[in-house]
Amino acid sequence: MIKFFRAIRQSLLTENPTNSKAGRYLFYAIGEILLVVIGILIALGINNWNQQIKDDKLGKDLLVRIRRDLAQDTLNFRATINFNNKVRDELKELLVTLYDGVDRKEQVQQMSGIWDKALDQSFSPNDNTYRNIVSSGTLGLIKNLKLKEEIIDLYSEYDQKKELLASINVWMIGIASAMDTETEFIKFSSEVSDIYTSEEMLNENDFAFLNNKEDPRFKLLVRAITAAAFNQKANNAYRQELIKKCEIALQQIDLELAK
Repeated sequence: MIKFFRAIRQSLLTENPTNSKAGRYLFYAIGEILLVVIGILIALGINNWNQQIKDDKLGKDLLVRIRRDLAQDTLNFRATINFNNKVRDELKELLVTLYDGVDRKEQVQQMSGIWDKALDQSFSPNDNTYRNIVSSGTLGLIKNLKLKEEIIDLYSEYDQKKELLASINVWMIGIASAMDTETEFIKFSSEVSDIYTSEEMLNENDFAFLNNKEDPRFKLLVRAITAAAFNQKANNAYRQELIKKCEIALQQIDLELAK
C-alpha cells in the first residue's frame, strides 16, 4: 500500500516539471508525511485486529476453564447430597438402636462411625480459576456482559454459602467438643479404639449411659445426632440451590462458546 502511494507521488512530481524546486520539495515532504501516517494507521489497525483475535480466544479459554470447574462442582454437590442422604438413613437406625438399648461394644463402635461420617460437611468448591481471573484482571475478556454478571453472581453466592456453612460448622464443633468432654463416646471411634488393648481400658461401663434415657449424657448424644441431621439438611439445601445456579450458568456458557 505504501509503495502504491509513493509511486503516485513520484508520478505527480514527474508530470509537473514547471513547478518550482521549493514547491517540489514541499510536495515531496508532504507526501512522505502522508506515507508515514498511512503506514502507522495501517500498522495500528493490523495490531488492534490481531490483539482482538487474541483477546477473543483468551476470553473463550477462560469460559472453558470456568465451565470445567462448574461442571465438576455440580458432580461434587450431587455426590455430597447422596452421601448425606445415606448417612441420614444411618442416623435414623442409630437412634432406633439407641432407644432400643445397647448391649454390645460393637454396636457403640458402629454408632460412633456413623457419628463421625455425619460430621464430615466440608465445603470446598472449585473456585480457583475464577479467583485467578479476578486477581489477574482478565475478567473483562468475557465480552458477554450478561454472562459475566451471571458468573460473578454465582461465585458471590458461593461465598455466601461458604460463610453460612462455616458458621454451622462452628456450632457443630461446639457440640462435638461437648460430646468428647462429657462422654466416653470418642473412645469407640475406629480411629482410636484400637489403642485400648484391655477390658479395663474399654468396657461396658464406658457406654452404660446409653441405656439410661434420663442420663444427661444420653440426652446430649440425642441432641448431637439431631444437630448433625440438621447440618446435613442445611448442607444439602444449599448445594441444591447452587446446582440450579450452576446449571443456568453452564447453559449460558455453552451458548456463548457455540458462537
